[in-house]
Amino acid sequence: MKEADGGPIITLTTDFGLQDHYVGVLKGVILGINPRAQLVDISHNVTSFSITEAAFSVAAAYPYFPRGTIHVVIVDPGVGSSRRPVAAHIKDQYFVAPDNGALSLVLEAEPQAEVVEAADRRYFLSEVGHTFHGRDVFAPLAAWLSRGIKLEDLGSHLLDPVKLKFPVPEFLPDGNLAGQIIHIDKFGNLISNIPAPILQEALNKSGKSNYQIYLGGRSITRIVEYYAQGKEGEPCVLFGSTGRLEIAANKAGADKILGIGLGTKFIVNFI
Repeated sequence: MKEADGGPIITLTTDFGLQDHYVGVLKGVILGINPRAQLVDISHNVTSFSITEAAFSVAAAYPYFPRGTIHVVIVDPGVGSSRRPVAAHIKDQYFVAPDNGALSLVLEAEPQAEVVEAADRRYFLSEVGHTFHGRDVFAPLAAWLSRGIKLEDLGSHLLDPVKLKFPVPEFLPDGNLAGQIIHIDKFGNLISNIPAPILQEALNKSGKSNYQIYLGGRSITRIVEYYAQGKEGEPCVLFGSTGRLEIAANKAGADKILGIGLGTKFIVNFI
């Protein structure tokens, strides 16, 4: 594994928050095995137990890291159960996570991924408890990968990693497009499952030149390129940094304005 200059990069995505000692312990374990590791926090504020949110976060982040980066994803409501620990080699980067769907979007984007069940206990801590596998299993696995251990040394190849079904855009019989909110960020921006190419394809098929969004009983017609183009406190539509259609509001939370939560469905109406 070719590491980045200055030492191998290991990222952390968890639902641990920063109030307790958990994140610090992860870092201590990693640095105890590889003091040269560069640790990067993607997020520790994933909603508790939300595997789908963790999957979204790591999928949005990993393309911007250099070759050889190791991503640790720990949202693990099944900790201590029979769920498997997995490690994966995906597009010249590595991923370590519980086999609960946390890598679903990454695996979907990179179908040639190599995945193993990381079951070789030589690469765990010497004592493995039942409640903190982030410390005892996943942090050590990532650290040993950063030391040059090969993926296949961690365990046997896995052909059936858990993949959660994320909603996909739906082309409707009337020519319109149905979408769904799959993520709400800290600013209250409603991020959908519609990437720009899909919307453009639907727009081309419709033969129309514009569109509007029907969401939460409202029609949203203002389409902008960046947040400040919208009127303060008024919902607008744009494509954000993830390349997906978003409903946002300038200097306000669109989620609160519209009373919208995760999973809300909406219609893109071509006009």
